[in-house]
Amino acid sequence: MNRADVKRLWLLVGGLALVAAGCREERDLPVTYTFEPPPSIQEVSQTPTSVGPADLLRLSITVAGGSRGALSFSWTTNAGVLGTPVDGTSRSEVVWTSPSCLPADVKPKVTVMVTDTQKRSASHTFEISWTGPVCTQAQCPFSLGAERLALEADCTTDSPLFVPDGYTFDGQGHTVTAVNPSGGRFTGAVIRNKGGTARVRGVSVTASGLTDPCESGAARLRGILLEGATGEVVDSEVRDLNRGLDTSGCQEGFGIEVRNDDASRGSLKVDVLRNRVSGYQKLGILVTGAVEVNLEGNTVDGRGPVAHIARNGIQVSNGARGRVTGNTVSGNAYTGPAVNTTSAGILVAGGSAYGQSLVTGLVIEGNTLTDNDVGISLSQYEGEAFEPPAEKTLIRVAGNDVRHGGAVLNPYYQAAISDSGTGNIITANLFSGAGYTRDESRHLYDIDVSPTKSASRLVFLTSAQDFAMGACSGKVTVQSQDENGNLVRPADPDAFTVAASGVAASGVTFYTDAGCTESLTTLNLSNPQAEASFFIRSSQPGAATVEVSGGGLSTASQAATIR
Repeated sequence: MNRADVKRLWLLVGGLALVAAGCREERDLPVTYTFEPPPSIQEVSQTPTSVGPADLLRLSITVAGGSRGALSFSWTTNAGVLGTPVDGTSRSEVVWTSPSCLPADVKPKVTVMVTDTQKRSASHTFEISWTGPVCTQAQCPFSLGAERLALEADCTTDSPLFVPDGYTFDGQGHTVTAVNPSGGRFTGAVIRNKGGTARVRGVSVTASGLTDPCESGAARLRGILLEGATGEVVDSEVRDLNRGLDTSGCQEGFGIEVRNDDASRGSLKVDVLRNRVSGYQKLGILVTGAVEVNLEGNTVDGRGPVAHIARNGIQVSNGARGRVTGNTVSGNAYTGPAVNTTSAGILVAGGSAYGQSLVTGLVIEGNTLTDNDVGISLSQYEGEAFEPPAEKTLIRVAGNDVRHGGAVLNPYYQAAISDSGTGNIITANLFSGAGYTRDESRHLYDIDVSPTKSASRLVFLTSAQDFAMGACSGKVTVQSQDENGNLVRPADPDAFTVAASGVAASGVTFYTDAGCTESLTTLNLSNPQAEASFFIRSSQPGAATVEVSGGGLSTASQAATIR
């Protein structure tokens, strides 16, 4: 029966009812048509149809046009995470994020139900083809927001958790624990990026019961990994990530790793800020490849001397560049039998001897390094003979506080700062403790730059001064160097004088302190960094040239402007 037949039948029945009631024909009541069809699904869309870990799937449904009144849409899933649906009058769409793994007997699906005001409904189920790995643990609980995947509770995983491309993995203070899958071993990173951009924040990562044997390459154990991606790792913690903290010698178990092995992508920018890393097996934080990193404010704890593995706190290698500033690194020390093996607080490695690109222009500044075999190690070599690079690497190591207060435990080598590069700038660092008291017979050093040639020149390490008449200038630092720009102590460290020439020269005086109260005319460069610092004041304005000379070295000259 069609709508016209329904209407005619209604009119006939209504007319008979009026006659039976004795009503007059001229009192016809208005006719109202009230039939409304139930919802019916007209169109569905699913892009793409198959997914792997952390893929984004866009789903939509359109209800046939003829339905009246408000419609409600309800989306549910048996796996993965649904975002917030966007509903219209006859259409609804949602983003679904696939899980990182699924049990073997689970086939992911998403169901949508549309309901009208009369409680009539229709539904559709999207069947999704899964191409990702199998896991045995319950899925970590997440919620999905605008470019944000938020962990809702502590959870356990036996395979990597992936961050969707362009999203933030927000741990919200919860902990992810990596465990071995049933009958197997955990491999890879606990949390890692899926695409070219990822951000990780506010999560704790740890491991429980992981065992040897060792893994290599992509299967190496890592806590948080950004590979070939821009982004950040901030305000997070990685602790006890190892295959046996006190026993395993596997060269894996990295707390945080930032890697880009494809230089054709350009240098990818990554921030690694305010994280805490401890109980790592081999390495606290690794930055390697074509990466420009800002690595600041992290705390990295190697937990003291061990005999089974040489740990390093922070490593920058294979052409990475950027800044390593304000970090605290401690307790990376080796006491085992391997000859010429040491641990470092901060290690810079590169050069053809390692099959890697050189690290150049890196800034290592304002870090605190405590009880590491080597506080800061610049280990870059070329060729099979492990020669210093011909290219100047120009790494700046300045203002770091390097301490070693404990006993001397490494029999092969300890140094506050060790430099095998070329033309690196090492200045204004503090170092202290028995472990860094220079004693070459015991292989102990404060600053060890090798190899070097004889001192040949004096060089200013600070910028030209511009200051007001009568005021004290900023600090001025001069250093003794060889022809390659390496610091080297001069043969006669007391033979240096400082003087001024130029228009304002007659009013220029030099001082040892920032208040310009104690004057000087000579400098001593006998300290381990082969440098001396002073301050300038002038009683008249104008231009002057400041010169440091002596010791048979070429004179250092620098302009000063007095306003």
